[in-house]
Amino acid sequence: MQAKTYHSTIPPKLPPPAKIPPPGKHNISLPSNVPRAISITAPPTPSHEVPILDVDDTVTAYWDYQFLFVSQRAEAAEPINLRLVEGEIPLDFPSGTYYLTGPGLFSDDHGSTVHPLDGHGYLRAFTIDGTNGQVKFMARYIQTEAQSEERDPVTGKWRFTHRGPFSVLKGGKMVGNTKVMKNVANTSVLRWGGRLFCLWEGGDPYELESGTLDTVGKFDVIKDDREKMSDVGGLKVDVWDVAAEILKPILYGKYKS
Repeated sequence: MQAKTYHSTIPPKLPPPAKIPPPGKHNISLPSNVPRAISITAPPTPSHEVPILDVDDTVTAYWDYQFLFVSQRAEAAEPINLRLVEGEIPLDFPSGTYYLTGPGLFSDDHGSTVHPLDGHGYLRAFTIDGTNGQVKFMARYIQTEAQSEERDPVTGKWRFTHRGPFSVLKGGKMVGNTKVMKNVANTSVLRWGGRLFCLWEGGDPYELESGTLDTVGKFDVIKDDREKMSDVGGLKVDVWDVAAEILKPILYGKYKS
C-alpha cells in the first residue's frame, strides 16, 4: 500500500479585531443618506368585554356532587365575616340567623368511611345583617355521644368505632355489631320554644346554644313529656311505652352478644 504525501497547510493569520471606543469619548456621526431607525407606536387596542363562556350544566353538577361529600375537618368557633363575591344583600333583607345542619365527616383518619347518612352532624350558622350588608359564619360539630366516642379530644383525630345503620366499617362485620343506631344529629335543625335543637330520626334531639353553637346535651323528649304529665295528674303507661323501653337498649347496643 503506497502512502500518500501529506502537505501541512498553515492557516493565514487573521488581523486582530477592531477596538470599539468606549462610550462617551467619541461622537460618531452617520452620513445623511444612512436610514435611521424610527419608533412606531401601535394603535391602541379597542376595549371590549370578555365573552362569558357557556358552562355545561352537567359538568357543574358533577363537581357540585364531588364536593358534596368532602369531609369538613375545621370548625369556626368564632364568627367569621364573609366576603361578598358577587351581587349584594338587599337593604330590606330581614336580619337574623340561618342555621344549617348535615353530615360533615365521611372518612376517619384510619381508612374507614361511612355512608353520608351516618356522617357526624355539622352545624353551620349564617348571621345576616341586612342593614349593613354583612354576614358572619360559624360552624361546629355537634358533641353527641357518638362524636365523643369516635373523636380524640386531644389530637382531634377520628376513628369510626360504630358503623351506623347505613354503613359497614373497614374490616367490620355485617352481623354481630349490635350498636348500629348511633345518634349523629345530622338530619335537621329546629328552633322551638326559644331553644335550638339538632334532630335525628332514630333518637333524641340534641340541644345547642344558639349564639356559640356549644352543645348543651341530649334532650329526652319522652322523659320531659312524662314529667309534665305527672305534674298534671299522674302517669299513664300503655303497651307502646313498654315496647319502647324494651327496644331502646337493643337499638342502642346496650345488650352485647
